Amino acid sequence: MAALYLLFGAALVLYTLSVVIYNLYIHPLKDIPGPFLARITRWWLFVLEMRGNPHSEILELHKEYGVMMRISPNEISIADLEASSVIYGQTSKFEKSHYFYRSFEDQASNLFTIRDRQQHSQDKRLISHAFSRANIIQHQTSIYDHGLYLMDKIAQRAENDRTIPLFNAFRCMTLDTISDFAFGKSTDALKSEDFHSVIFDGIDNATHSVPFFQHFPILRELLRWSSYYNINSVPNGFLKLGQVANDGFQEMDASDTWTMFKNMIASAGKKSQTLSKEHLIAEAIVMIVAGTDTTAVALSTTLHKLLQMPEIYQKLQDEIRTIMPSINSQPAFDKLDALPLLDACLKEGLRISCPSRVRLPRTVPAEGWTFKGYHFPPGTIVFPSPMDYDPLRWIVDTDQKREMMSNFHPFSRGTRQCIGQR
Repeated sequence: MAALYLLFGAALVLYTLSVVIYNLYIHPLKDIPGPFLARITRWWLFVLEMRGNPHSEILELHKEYGVMMRISPNEISIADLEASSVIYGQTSKFEKSHYFYRSFEDQASNLFTIRDRQQHSQDKRLISHAFSRANIIQHQTSIYDHGLYLMDKIAQRAENDRTIPLFNAFRCMTLDTISDFAFGKSTDALKSEDFHSVIFDGIDNATHSVPFFQHFPILRELLRWSSYYNINSVPNGFLKLGQVANDGFQEMDASDTWTMFKNMIASAGKKSQTLSKEHLIAEAIVMIVAGTDTTAVALSTTLHKLLQMPEIYQKLQDEIRTIMPSINSQPAFDKLDALPLLDACLKEGLRISCPSRVRLPRTVPAEGWTFKGYHFPPGTIVFPSPMDYDPLRWIVDTDQKREMMSNFHPFSRGTRQCIGQR
């Protein structure tokens, strides 16, 4: 038996050594610079992502390694706007990287994870009508109601000299708003005393598990297995969010209220398409997560920055009072859109908070790709890496502003940009 263990150990060492030699000296990406460990193993990227700020750390490392940097044996980071236009543009042939997006799925794929262009286009058409400007305006009373409720709670805490947790406060508001929009019934997160909802635990557990599922896919299958056999020692955020979605659909079916998902189901019916329960729940999970955290991050970051800039904050209040003279005023969204400083403050908040704070890797198409003297073979994973809060940069109509707008993509870009950006 000892000889067998020795033989197995020797084989493992030999295999590891051969992989290292291949990745360093033979791999098609061997000439791309990067941290030593990143060039030989995916463990480097996994550890980086577990620290919680990979995008910032990678951007900083570009200063050392240049425009192109190897962040795993088969994955390249490119900090170049020209590359971004090629990879994410409307006519891009770069598909979503399977290993990365698969980890965001539960029982079925959703609009965020679908890789097939035709299937994605079909799914997007079913959902896009619900997010039309007309439907958003139709829903604005509900949005105002949630906003006013939050402002009342913040005012009460301020009067009592209590700390206001901006992110959690806006998180409650956005969760109530998206659940109302999607299912026709709010989760009542805003009614909690401490700005907390058990749904946040599901979102956090699901988010924290994603890097494990990306780098070690077998863990996802083990979690599915444990859930199937009701082994609950490991928190399953996706299972919790699936239950929230299922409850939302039951509430929706018992109501006559217009909802995003009723609109989607009706659109599918007109096209003689059938939507499975698993598909609807998968779409609901992504709506809950994206509709809650991305908006809450942008709003809390924007307000936090403005509170440190009293002069601009006062100008913003004065501008808004021209169409919103009292706290109970509810001007139409098109009037809010026309306010230049408000628009600038929100743009700058989106830019600096970057609501989608994860890598969005794409895979080089079958014909390969040559960029700035380097040839990337099919299957190479590539993504571009893009910090004062200054809303006034968006006010002056200059060539610089036009250039900024052409590269302003807080909701990604091309055909895969966020459907809920309105």
